[in-house]
Amino acid sequence: MVYKKVTTVAIILAVLFAILSGFVFGASIDVTTNDQVYDSFLKILVKIQRYSWPVVTLVFIYALYEYYVIGSEMLERKVTGQRLIVGIALFMSVLQALPLIYAFIVLK
Repeated sequence: MVYKKVTTVAIILAVLFAILSGFVFGASIDVTTNDQVYDSFLKILVKIQRYSWPVVTLVFIYALYEYYVIGSEMLERKVTGQRLIVGIALFMSVLQALPLIYAFIVLK
């Protein structure tokens, strides 16, 4: 795989951001701003972050299937699978970091 380092780093960052977010939002740290819009948007981001793992895992399994199984016979599908793998890894790292970034920007 051409982008193995990028994919590995992105997956590791996604897992680290998920763990860090669990500590930040799961602890008794007050991240409320007394503004209904800001608080509800943060709750939505946290729910998206938590419940995206099962969906992304299924899509990641499909991308691996495209890359390894179908890609062994057709080069075009191998390239498609590789793009999916890299895209999913980068998407998850950004998705896992969004609630933390939002909380640090809003709370300063």
